[in-house]
Amino acid sequence: SIVLNHTNPDPSLPEGERSVIRPHPFLQHPAVYRALSLAIDRSQLIEVGFGKTGRATCSWIPAPAGYDIDVDGCATQDLEGARALLDQAGVVDTDGDGVRELDGTPLSILYQTATSPVRQDIQALVKNWWEDIGFAVELRNVDPSVFFSGDPGSPDTLQKFHADVQMFAGSFPDPDPQAYLAFALCDEAPSPETQWQGMNIARFCMPEYDALYEELTRTADIAERQAIGRELNRMVVENGMTIPLVHRGRLSARAHDLAGVRMNAWDSELWNIADWYRSEE
Repeated sequence: SIVLNHTNPDPSLPEGERSVIRPHPFLQHPAVYRALSLAIDRSQLIEVGFGKTGRATCSWIPAPAGYDIDVDGCATQDLEGARALLDQAGVVDTDGDGVRELDGTPLSILYQTATSPVRQDIQALVKNWWEDIGFAVELRNVDPSVFFSGDPGSPDTLQKFHADVQMFAGSFPDPDPQAYLAFALCDEAPSPETQWQGMNIARFCMPEYDALYEELTRTADIAERQAIGRELNRMVVENGMTIPLVHRGRLSARAHDLAGVRMNAWDSELWNIADWYRSEE
C-alpha cells in the first residue's frame, strides 16, 4: 500500500517539526487522495510484480474476508475520472507548468520506498500515472536495512517519514486484526517525544476512529467484531490514510501423494504435521 503523510514533511522545517506539524499542505484534500487512487492500474502492478500471488485491493484489511471492504470505483483505473475530480474541486494548473496547485501550493510529491526491483518497477508506473493527471513526482528509494530499522537517529526510516508518500507491505500474524487496526490510533503516531517509535506511520488522527476502536476492544461477538472492523477499515481508506494496492498472497505447495495437509495463512505450513500421511493414489 501507499501511505499518505498527514503532517508536513517540508525539509525547510527544523528538526522536531518536520513530519510533526499538521496538516500536510494538500494530501488531506479528498479530491487529491481519491484522484491519486483512481489513477492507479492495480492489475498492471500485479502483472509486473506479483503474478498469481497478488490480487487488486482497495481494502486496508483485505483478509480475513469478514473484515474486507469494497470501495466503489477504486479497483479500475480511471485517469479521466481522476482529472475530472481534481478539476471539479478547483485543483488546477494555474501557471501552465503542467502541475496542479491547491491554494497556491504545487502538487509536488516525494514518493519513497525500500530498494527492491519490484518496488522500483511499481514506483515508475505510479509516477507516470500521477504525472499524467497533473502531479509532479520525485522518486526515492532507501536501503531496506535503513528504511525498516526504526533507528531514531536516521532521517531515512519509514517512521521518520520525511516524504509525502511512501510504500511498504503490512501484515499481521493471526486471523483477528485488532492489533493491526491499532496502527491507525492517534497515539501510535511516531514523534520526537516517542523517539520516532510507533506504527501509525501516516500520523492519521481521527477521534471517531479511536472511539470505535475502543468499542472493538470491548466486543467479543465475532460478527459484531467484523462489522466494527469493516467500519474502521473504511474510515482509514475513505479519509486518506492509505491507498491500498495489492493483496499479496503466500505461496505453498504439497506433494500429490501427501494427504491431511491443511494450508494455513496464519501459521507455519507444518502446524498440523501430525495429521499428514501418504495416500495410496
